[in-house]
Amino acid sequence: MDRPIGIFDSGVGGLTVLDSLRKQLPQENLIYIGDNLHCPYGNKTKEQLLSYTKQICQYFISKNVKMIVLACNTTSANVLNELQILFPNVPIVGVINSTVHDFLVQDKKNVLVIATHATIQSHKYKEMIEKYNQSIHVFELETPQLVPLIESGEYKKDIYSVLNDYLSVYKNDIDSLILGCTHYPIVLNQIMEVLGDKTYISSSHAISQEVYSYLKVHNQLNTCSKKALIQIYTTGDVHDFIYSSSDFFDFTNLEVKHLIL
Repeated sequence: MDRPIGIFDSGVGGLTVLDSLRKQLPQENLIYIGDNLHCPYGNKTKEQLLSYTKQICQYFISKNVKMIVLACNTTSANVLNELQILFPNVPIVGVINSTVHDFLVQDKKNVLVIATHATIQSHKYKEMIEKYNQSIHVFELETPQLVPLIESGEYKKDIYSVLNDYLSVYKNDIDSLILGCTHYPIVLNQIMEVLGDKTYISSSHAISQEVYSYLKVHNQLNTCSKKALIQIYTTGDVHDFIYSSSDFFDFTNLEVKHLIL
């Protein structure tokens, strides 16, 4: 039960999942990998995504994790099934199922899904929502500028104009927004400035609930009284990783290390 949980994303966005998990499951040991070397994932082919994620999963398995969390909508939409087949001995979960479930219980009728190119092109959100409720109108929007801006730290200055260009046209047509990328909660306040009073669904919160439920059902919750160990790695530059995420993630008593896969 004290084996760690592996979490990965293309960069700093998945730290929103890590943060949610350590609040929801404070006893759990966590290993996080931000694959900044290959970020952004949204413009990569399925073959590239599978290659990157296979290496990460192999690393996690070498660390004897009890579960792997794809804290990334792009990989959840495109290679989750393949990874589950390749690594059948460890549970691997993605963020989309839990996010859709979170959305459906809100009983909304007109939703905009914003995500990377690869996630939108997969139409996973639209297909899954319409599978459960065909009366819901699902708008889909690629927002490719957001992840590079967030990773560069430019969101700290001002990305309101970028968000306004993307979103303002939908303001009167939707009652809800799905943040279909774990980077996007980082700029939620700016998004709310554009769209106003809507229901906002974050995949970061949704997946932490799913992880908790899975571990509880399978009697794998860590009950050890020792302080949880959190390890954070980036395949990119450590300084850049910390700079772009320090405004929304507390690195107190945590060390970020470079990882070569």
